[in-house]
Amino acid sequence: AKASSAMRSFSSAPMICLLLLFAGECTGAMRVRVARGHFHSVRRLPVLSAHGRTGAAARGLSVPPRLPPRLPPRLPPSRAHVVATAAGDDEGLEAEEEPQSLKEAFLEFVRDFVPTLLVCLLIRTVIVEPRYIPSLSMFPAFEVGDQLAVEKVTKLYSPYQRDEVIVFRPPPAFFELSGKAPDNDALIKRIVAIAGDTVEVRNRAVYVNGEKQNEPFIAEDPDYSMPKYLVPKGCVFVLGDNRNHSFDSHYWGPVPEENIIGKAVVKYWPPWRLGLVTASG
Repeated sequence: AKASSAMRSFSSAPMICLLLLFAGECTGAMRVRVARGHFHSVRRLPVLSAHGRTGAAARGLSVPPRLPPRLPPRLPPSRAHVVATAAGDDEGLEAEEEPQSLKEAFLEFVRDFVPTLLVCLLIRTVIVEPRYIPSLSMFPAFEVGDQLAVEKVTKLYSPYQRDEVIVFRPPPAFFELSGKAPDNDALIKRIVAIAGDTVEVRNRAVYVNGEKQNEPFIAEDPDYSMPKYLVPKGCVFVLGDNRNHSFDSHYWGPVPEENIIGKAVVKYWPPWRLGLVTASG
């Protein structure tokens, strides 16, 4: 019986130790010193109460100050409902932004539109501009309603060549013979002779420097004649491809080079007539 009792006491000792350690770990108020397998002392540590400090301060023990609980940052009332909505949204919908005022919308439009407009105007003024064909004077290369791009760069460094198609402002003689008031309209014709060339029309053909020209781009042979003419310096002589239905240099003379706006390079409208403008038409 004693052996049995001793075994029960020995077996219950570890359980008591575990309970004491568990209680001290949970409350933070027990400290256990163990030496050579025996419990030497158990001392209760000071515990802070909900109403302030215990008597530990009176006993000279240092007690860390109690810190207030950390609160989330306060938000302005105007944004509180947005954050609350986003926090409660399981699908992560973005918060709605406040609508722009009319002034803000106008300023944003100006910031976006004005630079784009300036770039477009710069391109049109310096590099390339669109033109459309209002008549059949250049048929069959161009028909009424065709739209084309006129580039303005190569004229600055490259001399004009025969058979190039150019767009230009009419010389004064054009307005004198046509009876039209000077305006901003431009003409489109093909160069047949450049400065220093002699040009004439006879036997239903064009002759430049005495040589008959091969012109596969014209609608029909000219049914008129023109005496030999020396193209002055700084000018070009132009004719329409529709030779018998074109008001051109064989009426009003050469075109000064400073009147030339640019060279026609590509037809882009209508789409089925898309193509480059070449010397062959």
